Amino acid sequence: MNLLFLDSIPTDVFGGMEHWIAIVAKGLAAKEHNVHLAGREGSEFLRRSKIVAPNATIFELSISGDFNPFTITQLKKYLQENDIELVVTNFNKDIRLGGLAAKLNGCTKVIWSAGLDITGKGLVHSKLTPRLIDGVITPSQSLKDQIASHGYIEADRIRAIHIGLEDLGEMSDREQARIDLRAKYGIEKNSLVAITSGRFVEQKGHCYLIEAAKLLTRQFPTLHYVLLGDGPLEVDLRKQIAAASLTDKFIFAGLLDDFELELHGSDLMVHPSVNEPFGIVLVEAMRYSLPIVASRVGGIPEVVEDGKTGLLVEPKQPEQISLAVSKLLSDTKLLESYGWNGYQRFCSEFKHNRMLALVE
Repeated sequence: MNLLFLDSIPTDVFGGMEHWIAIVAKGLAAKEHNVHLAGREGSEFLRRSKIVAPNATIFELSISGDFNPFTITQLKKYLQENDIELVVTNFNKDIRLGGLAAKLNGCTKVIWSAGLDITGKGLVHSKLTPRLIDGVITPSQSLKDQIASHGYIEADRIRAIHIGLEDLGEMSDREQARIDLRAKYGIEKNSLVAITSGRFVEQKGHCYLIEAAKLLTRQFPTLHYVLLGDGPLEVDLRKQIAAASLTDKFIFAGLLDDFELELHGSDLMVHPSVNEPFGIVLVEAMRYSLPIVASRVGGIPEVVEDGKTGLLVEPKQPEQISLAVSKLLSDTKLLESYGWNGYQRFCSEFKHNRMLALVE
C-alpha cells in the first residue's frame, strides 16, 4: 500500500503521537508498504521520524490555515503523483487539509489517528469531520469512548489499539547504567533517581510532582528527579522548584534523541498527568522494568496495573504521589517485583509486532 502520514505539529515539538507515527512508519515500511511522511518544513517531527524510519519518504509542506487552498492543492498533487491510497492524519488541521485533498483526489481514504480528544461541538467538527474521515484509531478504549460520546463519530468506526514498542532484547548491565546516569548528571553515586517524561504543559502535571518532592525530601534526602522533555512551562517550573529550595534535586535533561541511559539507570518513573489518553512513556518504563507511580486518568489504567506494575493515584494530589513513591522506595522487594511485573506486561500486551498487525 502507498500511504501518507500527515502531521502539522509545530516545528519545535515532538510528542507521543509523533513517536507513534515514527514507529508505525518504520514497521509498515519493513512490511514493504510505501510510507510517506508529511509535515512542516524543518520540523522535529520529520527530522526524528527520518531517524527512526529511514526508509520513509519525506514531504515538507508549508502549512498555515486549516483550509489553505495552496496546501490542499499541494497535497492533492502529491497524492496523485505517488498513488497514495491512504492518508493518516493527526490534528484537526490535518483532518481538514488531508481530508479535503483526499476527497478532491477521489480515490484516497483517510484515517484519523487520534492522540487526544480534539473533537468539538461546533458545526465544523460535527458536520465536516465525519465526512472527511473513513475511520479512527485511538491508543486506548478510554479515548475511543470519549470520542464516541460526542455522538457524531459512531463507535464502530473507531478502533482502539494500544501503542506497542520494539523489544530491546538483552539489555546492558543495570548497575552500570545506574553508575553512568549519576555520573552524567553529577548525582552522588548512591542517590535514588525518579524519572519523568513529557512536555512541560499543564496536562502533564509537573507542578504536582514538585509539590510531592517537597514532602519527600526529609524521608529521601538523596532522591533526585530527572525531567525529560521541554515546553512552554519550563520557566515557571524552574521558579517553583527554586521557591521550594529543590534546585539541586531537579535535573532538566531536555528533549533527547536517545534516553536509554536515563530510563535504564533510574529507580522508578513518576507520571503525574492530569489528562492522558494513553501514556506511551509508561510503556517505555515497563520495557525497562521500571516501577511506576501515575495518575488514575484516561487510558493510564489500561497500561499500568495498579498494585502490580505500579501505583495509581488521583490526579492533582501531591500527597498521594509522595505516599506512593515512599511506599515503593521503602520496600526494595516491592520495587523490584513491580519492575519485573511491568516488563512481563510489556512483553504480553505492548510489543511492537502486536500493535503493527492490528494497525495494518
